[in-house]
Order: sequence, then structure tokens, then C-alpha cells
Amino acid sequence: MSKGRANWLQIKVVLGLGGLLTGAAVVFGYLSLLAEENHASQDLLSQVRQLQVQGQAIQRRGITYAGNAPRDFGPYERDMVIFYPDFVRDLAAFEQTLKNVTKTVGALPNGRFSAPSTGLIETVEKMQTGWTAFQRGFQDKLGPNPAEPRLEWGAEYVKDNQALINSLTGELIATVDQTVQERLRKNAELTTIAVIGASVFLLTVVIWFYFSIVRRISLTVAGCQRVAQGDFGYQLPVKGNDELTTLAQAFNSLSARTRFVLTMLSKMHRPGSAESKIGSLWIEASGYLQIKWMGLWEVDASGSSMRLLSLRADKPIADGLLKTLENHAHTDTSLINMSREMQPFKSDKLTEYVLKTPNARFLRELVKTERLNSVLMVPLTSDDGWKGLLMFVTDQPAAYTDEQVELMGNLSSYMANGFAHAGNEAATPDPVLAHLAAA
Repeated sequence: MSKGRANWLQIKVVLGLGGLLTGAAVVFGYLSLLAEENHASQDLLSQVRQLQVQGQAIQRRGITYAGNAPRDFGPYERDMVIFYPDFVRDLAAFEQTLKNVTKTVGALPNGRFSAPSTGLIETVEKMQTGWTAFQRGFQDKLGPNPAEPRLEWGAEYVKDNQALINSLTGELIATVDQTVQERLRKNAELTTIAVIGASVFLLTVVIWFYFSIVRRISLTVAGCQRVAQGDFGYQLPVKGNDELTTLAQAFNSLSARTRFVLTMLSKMHRPGSAESKIGSLWIEASGYLQIKWMGLWEVDASGSSMRLLSLRADKPIADGLLKTLENHAHTDTSLINMSREMQPFKSDKLTEYVLKTPNARFLRELVKTERLNSVLMVPLTSDDGWKGLLMFVTDQPAAYTDEQVELMGNLSSYMANGFAHAGNEAATPDPVLAHLAAA
């Protein structure tokens, strides 16, 4: 297992959990912003209502004073102590509330995902302009002497401009109410879109996490249970490039190897001909090894010559090629030398091997005619001295792993004993070699 591959499963888990947490955090944060905006809109509406109430208080105070203005100095002094400070506080409270409204309006979002505030801003600016003009006119009526303001004139001014204040506050209330309703409607739409989008995103992450990790783990567990119940050779689907992929590949190799070993141990020790056993070997080995050609040789007692017992391929062999291979099989000293080795031999680059081995005439013919690239040769020696050579050849480069080479070496004695004790009386000739002999 490579170090790069070993981290992919961790990365997927982190991405899956991170995606879920990030999606939840983004949705929660966005909904919180929408809630804050809704609260600000409601607060703005409350401030404007308060502004209306304060404007009405100013009007009532001015109208009341204008209708009951004092005609001598004594009541005027009383009004300077009682009426005038309250009147000034009402005006200051109205101005402060108007500043708060202006500040709240300026803080409202005004982007593509919010209801437009242009009309509201214009109305607030109009309100500020009207209020500034009202204050200027009111101060002119009070006169230049702050110690002796003309309260009656100021009250008359408030009374005469009652319509202006009502118009400004009424227009502002209508505009704010309309804007707030538009914002609430827009925010409701955005909330729905955000919830749907987040649901789709979270569902996508969950589905990806399930098929990328959870389901593959479940398949692996189910595969282990099937093998535990005796279904040797069961193969898991191999996808991706992470630890689960490596695990599936290792499981498939172990399962195929287990089936191959158990089947060969069983069939090699059953009574039967060498040809039936080589047929079983072809079938079972094809599930574990890549095979295009397979050959079995028997070494004579002197160890100086060999006899080709069986030759199989995944497609029909031409008669001319078959005769050539049969001739090379008896005189190929490289094969005789290989049968004397103690361990199996593999070559991942068959072309280079035959170039470096001048007497490898059998393999050279296969390379020339069939374009084969990898070979695995297994020397066979039984307990009673029977010797032979088993060869697997395929067109895939680097087809045989060290693990497969080691396993075939461990099984070589069992296969040799099976071939050595094959029932000759029940033997049937290799159909390929029998065809060659008839020709």
C-alpha cells in the first residue's frame, strides 16, 4: 500500500464530515443573518411609529399653548419653567428618534439578495430636509433671545405647520411599512431557497459519503461473511484509489488464492489422469493467474531430455505453430535447465529474456508469433522423484506478482505428487498433442 493511497480514505471522511458541518454552518449563519435583518426591519417600523407619536405630542403641545397663551408676565414666567422645557424635550426626542431611523435605514442590507431600500432612503432624506426646515422656522418664531423666547409665536408656528409634520411622518410610515413587508417577503423566499439548497447539498454529501465509504464497507463485510461460509473465490468490486480499494484488492487476491489452493489440493489428490488434472489446473489457475498459454513437461529419469505432456491456449493453435512448438519442446535446453531449479522463475519482459537466452527456442517462437510478454515457470519435483516443469505465459507485461510466484512455489510439490501419481490406465491424451500426432 502506498503512502499516498493510504490517506485517501481519511481525506474522504474529512471531506464528508467537513462538507456536512460547513453546509450546516453556512445555512445556520445565513438564516441568522436573515433573522437579524427581520428584527432590524421590525425595529425600524417601531421607531417610525414612535416618531409619529412624538410628532403628535409636539402638535398637541403647540395647539394647546396657542389656544391658552398667557397675556401677562406672571403666567409667561410659569410657562418658561414648565411648558418650554417640556416642549424642548419633545423636539429633541423627535430629532433623536429621526436620527435613529436614519441610522437603522442606512444599516439595512441593500444587495441583490435583499429588497431595495432606495425609496425608503429617499423618504428619510425628505423627512430630514422637512424637519430641518421646520426647526429653522420654529427658531425664527421664537426669536433671537433664548432667555425670552416668543412661546406664543412658536406655538402658532407648530399649529400652522401641523399638516407638514403629519405628511412627513405619514409618508415615512407608509414607505417603511411597504419596505419592511417587501423585505420580509424577500427574506421568506431566500429562506426557502436556502433551506432547499442546503437540503440538496447535504443530501448530495450524504449520498456521496454512503456510496464512497459506507456501502463499500458493507460490501466488504458481506464478502468476508460469504468467504467465511465457504464461498471461496468470491470477488469484491474494485473501485477508487484509497484504503478500501487496497483492501478489496487484497481480499480478492486472498479469496482467489484460497479457492485455487483448496481446489488444487483436492483435485490433484483425486484419482484421475494427468490430462484431467491439467484441465482442472487450467480452469482453476485462470481465476488466479493471467494465462494465455500453459504447458506441462515431464523430465526423463536421466534429466537430460523432456517430453511435452500438455499444451493449452485460450484460442485454437494453428497446426504449423503446433508442430514447431512440439519440436522445440524436446530440444529446448533452457527448459531443462529451468526444471532443475528449486524455485519458480518469472520474467516480466519476455522479449528481453529470450534475447538474453539464446537456447530459449520454445519461448522465442511464442514471442514471435503470439506477442507474449510475461512468463512464469514452476519446477515440479514429487516425493518419489518425478520431475517436470509447468509454464504459464500471457500477453500482459509484468503479469505475475511475487506473491503468486511464492504461492506456486509452495504448491509445486503438491502438484508434482498429483501428476506423478496420475492414473495412467485412465489417462486420455492431450487433445492438442493427439491432433498433432494424427497429423
